[in-house]
Amino acid sequence: MNIYQKNSRSTLLLLASYFFLCTSLCGFLTSCADLEYTEETTRDEEWTYEYFENGIKNLVFDVYAQVYNNEFAANSPYFFAGATDEAQYALETGAINGYVNGGWSPANPYSNIWTKSYTAIADVNMYLEKIEQTDISEWKYNGQYENWMAQMELFPYELRFLRAYFYFELFKAYGDVPLVTTTLTNAEANSIERTSADKIVKFIVDECDAIAPYLPVTYQTEVGAEIGRATRLAAFALKARTLLYAASPLHNPTNDKTKWAKAAEACKYILDNAATWELKLSSYDKLWGHDAFFNPELIFGIGRGDDDTNGNVFEMANYPIGVENGSSGNCPTQSLVDQYEYQDNGQTFGERYPNAIDLNTVNPYEGLDPRFALTVVKNGDEWPTNGAQKKVIETFVGGFNAAPKYGATPTSYYLRKFVDGSCVTTTDNQTRRRHTWIIFRLGEFYLDYAEAVYNATGSANDGTYGMTANDAINVLRNRVDIQMPEFTEEGDAWVARYERERLVELAFENHRFWDVRRWKKGPEYFKTIQVASISSDLTLTRSAITREWNDKYYFFPIPQSELRKNPNLTQNEGW
Repeated sequence: MNIYQKNSRSTLLLLASYFFLCTSLCGFLTSCADLEYTEETTRDEEWTYEYFENGIKNLVFDVYAQVYNNEFAANSPYFFAGATDEAQYALETGAINGYVNGGWSPANPYSNIWTKSYTAIADVNMYLEKIEQTDISEWKYNGQYENWMAQMELFPYELRFLRAYFYFELFKAYGDVPLVTTTLTNAEANSIERTSADKIVKFIVDECDAIAPYLPVTYQTEVGAEIGRATRLAAFALKARTLLYAASPLHNPTNDKTKWAKAAEACKYILDNAATWELKLSSYDKLWGHDAFFNPELIFGIGRGDDDTNGNVFEMANYPIGVENGSSGNCPTQSLVDQYEYQDNGQTFGERYPNAIDLNTVNPYEGLDPRFALTVVKNGDEWPTNGAQKKVIETFVGGFNAAPKYGATPTSYYLRKFVDGSCVTTTDNQTRRRHTWIIFRLGEFYLDYAEAVYNATGSANDGTYGMTANDAINVLRNRVDIQMPEFTEEGDAWVARYERERLVELAFENHRFWDVRRWKKGPEYFKTIQVASISSDLTLTRSAITREWNDKYYFFPIPQSELRKNPNLTQNEGW
């Protein structure tokens, strides 16, 4: 098998025998944005093909590394919450603001999805073409030789999964993109045309079906027990999510019901087999934190280690102003808070309290969906939780964590979800914790199934597929730690409540940015955002923030640098 060794070799962070994709893997990879890959940019092939740990395996890790590649960095434009109605980024200099202030353009595309995806795809294509050239037989007397060979048997299937994953990333961002499954000459790379989104979807689905039988259900019983690699479950999850996107209005303007049916069937397969695969829903608060990488709900995720220098960077970015080294970061909006329902009757926060709220006389947060308190830090909460920095948060004007301090929350809220409150961020005696970023988890596919079944059958209570759409959502809402009123709606009322439920359940998991786009509801959700202000006498009022929205934002602009290199590429409409 071939894998190319680059001049700047990234490293693997191993922690107690599990496999982590860490930030040190990112930023050291040469660009293949124009699909160009030449031997002049690589180390010696013979050396690469004959060494396992520092040659072949590291090259596979380079492809895994692109899954991370700053997607979830502290002040990265690729943590998309601040470009949705979930959050307002506290600092005006935050890179995410480029998506909402009109600064986005082909010449300034912000996203690295194009570059990182084609970098990874080029590596995979090269590997698969030269797979027979890899020979580690001279190591056959090494005690690890059999283990190495066993891992090498899986590498082609893992990398085909990753190639399919990156094509999904390209498809959801750009729609039609070049489909490349072989290495290209410079001339070929600079003349290739875009492939229709339908063909990209078919490629992803076919690849997932082809490789799934060869991938293990779990790596805990494989050589090295390297958790975090592509599994059979991940392949089925990628297939199901791809089919859901393909059935959505952005990619299915005629509302072809057969596309929704395929998505429903793919999601149902995951739900039907979850118990066999030992997948199960967890409590909501266990989806992130130190041990989340072992959560039985996680299908595929990205881990960073507690001895990694980035092990508290996310906390520094998102701890409140006033907490030492806190920068406020992604501040939940009142638009988000207004969507949480009360446990007594399903009425939302926004419906019960549409006007100013006197926080001296009423606690409007009492009785809210438990997911609110696990996602959002509000005025009066003790945060963070570590003993060195724990304090009562003050987000009222003049408060310790509020305006007029520079960089304080512009929404009166701070982020709790994914932020590990046990991390100490003081200048001295800092602590770091493992982090897990969710790519696929079981809970998503109850929602995906519900959406697909509703649109395939036209009813939220149709049992054609066994479980109705409402049944699927109620599984999530009936979790012991959630216990929210069940769904019974139909029609437009169901759609509105489903979209709210999806926002609440998947908040800050990088779904909202894409969900609203695939539904083609950008102006409805993203143009006007509600934020809260709490006066010094503790009166909460709302105000609106108007953001830039143009329907061309449904797709990303293809970088101008690519169009200059390749005249056969065409730009997305409006850009």
